[in-house]
Amino acid sequence: MSRREIQDKAPPLSIPLKEVGVVGVKMPVGFAYYNKKPVVVVPSFDVFVDLPAHQKGIHASRHYEIISEVLEKFSGRTYKLENICGNIALELFRRHKSISRARVKARGEAVIGKTTPKTGKLSYEPCTLTASATAFKAPDGSVTLERRVGVGVKGVTACPCAQEILAENVRRKMVRNRFSPKGFRWILKDIPLPTHMQRSLGIVNTEVPSGYEMDALSLVDVVEKSMSASSYGLLKRKDEAELVMKAIGNPLFAEDSIRLMMKHFAETFRELPDSVMVVFKLRSEESIHKHDFVAHRAITLGDIRKELGLKGKTSKASSKG
Repeated sequence: MSRREIQDKAPPLSIPLKEVGVVGVKMPVGFAYYNKKPVVVVPSFDVFVDLPAHQKGIHASRHYEIISEVLEKFSGRTYKLENICGNIALELFRRHKSISRARVKARGEAVIGKTTPKTGKLSYEPCTLTASATAFKAPDGSVTLERRVGVGVKGVTACPCAQEILAENVRRKMVRNRFSPKGFRWILKDIPLPTHMQRSLGIVNTEVPSGYEMDALSLVDVVEKSMSASSYGLLKRKDEAELVMKAIGNPLFAEDSIRLMMKHFAETFRELPDSVMVVFKLRSEESIHKHDFVAHRAITLGDIRKELGLKGKTSKASSKG
C-alpha cells in the first residue's frame, strides 16, 4: 500500500486558497522575432494553482518540472511567450487533478538591434515582454484558456506646455525688437523651440483571443510611434541633435501618447475582434519635478474603434495577428 504524501493530507484548517505556487523560475527558451531577426529572451515564470480546502499543500516540485518539460518542447525554436504560459497552465491541470484554476505569468527582457537615426550605428535596445495564461475548469470538466501579452518600452516625450510658454516669450521679445510679424511667424513655425523632456515608459497589454496569434514585438512599434521620439543606448552627436530636434518638433503630453497608442493599436491589429480588452499605460519620469506622471486607460478594442470611427470585427476567426 502506497504511503499518502503529506501534501495530500487534510490541513489543520479547511480553508481553500486562491493561488499557491512558485515565482521567479528562470529558464532559457528560444527566440522571438523582430523585423525578421531573432531576439533572445530569458523569461522568468510565476506559476500558481488554487488549493482546495481539503488539501494541505501543493506538490511544488511538479510546478518546476512542468515548466522545464514544456520549455524543452520550445527549446531552440521561435515561440510566443503567451503560448508557453498556456501550455504550462494546461499541463498543471493534467498533473493536479483537484484544481479548478491555474495561472501562469512570464516576464523577460528582449534586446533588439536598431540603427541610430542619423549615423546608422547599431544600438541594442531593451524592452520588457510580459505574458500570462489562466486556465479555468468548468463544472462539466472542460477547460478554457485565457491568454494575454504585453510590452514595456522606454522612449522620449517632450512637454508641449513649457514650449508654448517659451514660444509666447520669444514672440514678445521679437515684437519689442521690431521683428516683422512674418519673420517671427516663420521662426516659430520652422525652428522648434526648447522644452523639458522626459524618459517615458509606455506599456501595452492585450488579451489574445482563442483562435488568434499575435506578434508581441509588433507592440513595440505601437508604443514607439506614440512617443515624441525613440531613445537609444548609443548616440553620436549627430544622432543626439537629430533625436532632440525630432522630440521638440513633436511635443506630447502623457495623455497624448496614451491616445496615440490606442490609435496605433487599432490600426495595427485590424483583424482582432471588438471584444478584446487592452490596457494602455504611460509613466513619465519627470525631469523638472520630483514626482512622476502617469496616464492609464483600460478599454475594449471595439470602444477604441467607436471613438476613432474605425471599422472592426465583432466575431472571432483564426488569424496570424
